Amino acid sequence: MTGQVRGAVAVLLAAALFGTSATSLALLTPEAPGPSVAAMRLLVGAVGLVVVVLVRGGGADLTALWKRPATWVMGGAVAGYQAFFFMGTARAGVAVGTLISLAAAPFLAGILGWVLREGAPGWTWVVSTLVAVSGLTLLVSTNLGVDEPVGMLYSLGAGVCYAIYTVVGVRLSRAGRPASSVLAASFAIGAAILLPAAVTSDWWFSAGGVVEVLWLGLVTTTVAYLLFGVGLRTLQPGHIATLNLFEPVVATILGVVVLGEVLGMAGWVGTLLVLGALSLLGLSEGRRSRATGPSDPADERMSV
Repeated sequence: MTGQVRGAVAVLLAAALFGTSATSLALLTPEAPGPSVAAMRLLVGAVGLVVVVLVRGGGADLTALWKRPATWVMGGAVAGYQAFFFMGTARAGVAVGTLISLAAAPFLAGILGWVLREGAPGWTWVVSTLVAVSGLTLLVSTNLGVDEPVGMLYSLGAGVCYAIYTVVGVRLSRAGRPASSVLAASFAIGAAILLPAAVTSDWWFSAGGVVEVLWLGLVTTTVAYLLFGVGLRTLQPGHIATLNLFEPVVATILGVVVLGEVLGMAGWVGTLLVLGALSLLGLSEGRRSRATGPSDPADERMSV
């Protein structure tokens, strides 16, 4: 398996883990407030990432990264994404907030990556993203009757933050530091920023709360972002953000299968469109890998 294909598969697996968050929350702690959930998830996830890096002997990488302004920019964007996402879904609704955040992210990441010379995403990415966003729109079309401009702006802010931390993460990972160290350093900063929100509620004192915190923190953050990091070294930012649209598909399917939610014909068509678009992008990565050969991350290093 070539580097680009391995990166695409890893990002898809990460997105699948991200997609379990809402279902686990609904099953275990449905009353938990969003900001506190985001803060606890980031805190536990960051600790997990830092431990993994330290076990691998990457303490020096963390120290060096914390001295770089770009790491702090990425950490601020990580915290901003969590905060804006939950504020957006609280005011504009889960469907609309998720749609705006995740639909805006691929375009913003692709454009920002191109501006910062991380490579032009290409026409296949443009087509795949347009199809995936169209499918995502159909997927949540039954809930698009909300008119909450402030909430929509929050959600757009989440998409901007996602694009920033993806692009900066790509640059840092290609500048000679392991992706796991880049993620651990930036997530630790994000966790410190959101720490006050973690203690605003005691929902995580219950047995279900403990299980939920461990699942969200260690599985959907630590493990998922270690997989996400594989893509940072080999894929362009816009491609990563588009592949992450697999997250709402997984979340929707789990909602139907596990929570008994009903998905109409438009929703199923939207799901197929997203899956088709991701397959197209995945095939494109495979062809690009065969055309260019295995990539050496050392050849892609650049200063930040």
